[in-house]
Amino acid sequence: MRRLALRFALTMAALPVLAGGAPSTTRIPDAWLSVPHAATMPAAEPKTTGAVRIQRNPIRPRLMNGDKPLTDPFIDIDSFDVSEARGEVVFSAKRRDNFDIGLVSTDGGKINWVPPEPVDEVGVEWAPRGNKASYVIRAKSGDIVRTVHIPTSAMTANDFPFGRVRTVTWDDAGERYSVIWSTPDASERVESMKYGGEARRIDISPAVRLDVDVQPFAAGAIILRPLDLRYDEKLPLVVWLDDDLYRWNDARGALLRNARVALVIAKNADDALWKAVHEVPWIDGGRVYLVGGSAPNATRSIVGDAKLPAGRYRRETRVVAVPPGVVQSFAAGFIADQLKGNRSTNGSRR
Repeated sequence: MRRLALRFALTMAALPVLAGGAPSTTRIPDAWLSVPHAATMPAAEPKTTGAVRIQRNPIRPRLMNGDKPLTDPFIDIDSFDVSEARGEVVFSAKRRDNFDIGLVSTDGGKINWVPPEPVDEVGVEWAPRGNKASYVIRAKSGDIVRTVHIPTSAMTANDFPFGRVRTVTWDDAGERYSVIWSTPDASERVESMKYGGEARRIDISPAVRLDVDVQPFAAGAIILRPLDLRYDEKLPLVVWLDDDLYRWNDARGALLRNARVALVIAKNADDALWKAVHEVPWIDGGRVYLVGGSAPNATRSIVGDAKLPAGRYRRETRVVAVPPGVVQSFAAGFIADQLKGNRSTNGSRR
């Protein structure tokens, strides 16, 4: 009798904990721990900037030329570039809410500010010739590369809709520049043009391009959906939380290649977002996945939990918790597995 009691106790201890206790965990399939990575473009070699540098300690960052301060401290400094010919530094600094573009002599003195936009202006570069500087505007509908002819203040702007620019590199003549950029539907590519926007061309195509339509959605959100939406079709929806709406993401790309879904990239899963979701007739409100947060509007939420051991996930009624480092790759594999039979033809590798 004592042996039977002991055997029963051991058996119960080995079972998953039921109602009232902590949920059990499950091993994450190896295929959900990572996703294929699209090729990225090599950035240009860093420029030499002489003695000009950013001093970050012990106070807030400021520009220095050797031991000589060129600016007062700012909240932050994104980038700077030095024109030896002009004896001038162009830089991007955060004075209040956004990064703005300023110019200061390498000897110090008054800062001249380029008229600011109400968004971040970053990634400054001097052209090798022609007294021109460029920078990137993080606009609400995608990045814009702006050039300024410093002596005349004449400006040009070239837009990269629904896109995120990583680098801008000028040719030796200072007449043409190349841009490495990506979009939610295509991985990095290289595009070049004259600084006024003429003769624009793709020099290196993206390694991966998805066959999806990209459109604005609610405030702070965009939506990707298959190009061939069928009559009376209801698509599962994935809401993917991300502060950066426009950069290519390998995990999202993997999901869209393996499942036929609509995918909203959003900064917040707020009431305005869910109101917009409910107004779309071709979204299946009974199959809504939220990645990176939880909300009662979602059928299933995938969240990070630092307390979970590596390689394990915990599945509850409406929430799946995984180690924070694999939330995105897990989401790509888990959601595609949940939607088997709803396969996508949304992507190709070039």
